[in-house]
Amino acid sequence: MNPSKKQILLTNDDGIESPGLWAAAAALSSLGFVTVVAPREHCSAMGRGFGRHEDEKIEVRKMVINDQEWDVHAVGGTPSLTVLHGILEVMPRKPDLVVSGINYGENVSTDITYSGTVGAAIEAASLGIPALASSYQVMEGEWNSYKDIDFSVAAYFTHFFAQRMLSIKLPPDVHLLNLVIPQSATPSTPWQITR
Repeated sequence: MNPSKKQILLTNDDGIESPGLWAAAAALSSLGFVTVVAPREHCSAMGRGFGRHEDEKIEVRKMVINDQEWDVHAVGGTPSLTVLHGILEVMPRKPDLVVSGINYGENVSTDITYSGTVGAAIEAASLGIPALASSYQVMEGEWNSYKDIDFSVAAYFTHFFAQRMLSIKLPPDVHLLNLVIPQSATPSTPWQITR
């Protein structure tokens, strides 16, 4: 591993098989070395919880991203636990950025209090690591066919904000960003920051 290369820990709450996770991995790979540590199973609505019945076993699997074979890590645990395992056991050094997502379904308003996507980002931020939670709006009729969703615009914005976070230090009172991409967005859609 190149020690000067930026280190990114990528996780989610939709599980290791989620196409949103792999869209994010492909998009982020140009920014640095991406280590994928994600829940083995679907873990939506877990918040920042650790659970009591997870086995916490880490399975190394192979995935092909950008025509390259990657070792990825599937954890028997919640999104917050995957962040801890990624930082404390899997990665050789503390990541420069933790990205959680791309979640299928937006995380806005009170949803963020129980979102596993946001919970994983909060876990990273609590350890002093800048974090980005990324979610893509999915219409209700698409929930059963999420593997066919085009995540390219969401991947574009995830890359865009991750790149900014790696190059521009966050203000002292900001520890994470919750990125929500509307389904109608294109790469030229204007964006804005809110609190």
